[in-house]
Amino acid sequence: MPTYPCTHELHLVTTGRQELEDVAAILRDCPVAMIDVLHIREKHRSARELIRWYRTLKPLLPHTAVLLNDRLDAALAVQADGVQLGGGSLSPDEARALAPQGMRIGRSVHTPEEAVEAARGGADFVLYGHVYESGSKPGLAGRGLEALTRAVQASPIPVIAIGGIRPERAEEVLATGAAGVAVLSGVFLHEKPGAQIELFRQAIDRTKPLQLPRRGFL
Repeated sequence: MPTYPCTHELHLVTTGRQELEDVAAILRDCPVAMIDVLHIREKHRSARELIRWYRTLKPLLPHTAVLLNDRLDAALAVQADGVQLGGGSLSPDEARALAPQGMRIGRSVHTPEEAVEAARGGADFVLYGHVYESGSKPGLAGRGLEALTRAVQASPIPVIAIGGIRPERAEEVLATGAAGVAVLSGVFLHEKPGAQIELFRQAIDRTKPLQLPRRGFL
């Protein structure tokens, strides 16, 4: 049974509740070198607005991959580092046919089966959640660590966990074999976002990457 090494990453995701100037001000005051990936997730904004977001934020993050969520057209227009596809987006194989070589393609999933399907379609990684109860999913119970573990074991590509993850929970999340954690309001709506990034980074770096046996395709 093959093993796949996990490289732990810290992903930040914009909340859809803040203006571009607010997000830019936060990032200017944060240790951005500790952020591996930023997702611009602004579902209510037009392609033109998303292009402006990317062109404003990318220069602030010289060592961070910046992905646009859902809108491959906007990602192609700015030659973005990647695109994060949701359930209503293009499929990974449709996006791959249009994307230039090297563009990172992620897929948001909620089950092991969806993770496997994303991998078959050519996704580079999946965002799995929500793990814990989350303010962005009010009234919905988290899927929990056991469900996350099943997704990790089934997926032949890296699984990034999202949903209600705080710094003190990062180590138990990564102990499942997840390749990283993604955070929205836990950073961008926190009173001390820079300190939160440092706490997440410290927790991630304390956790030794695992080489878990994985079943691969179901």
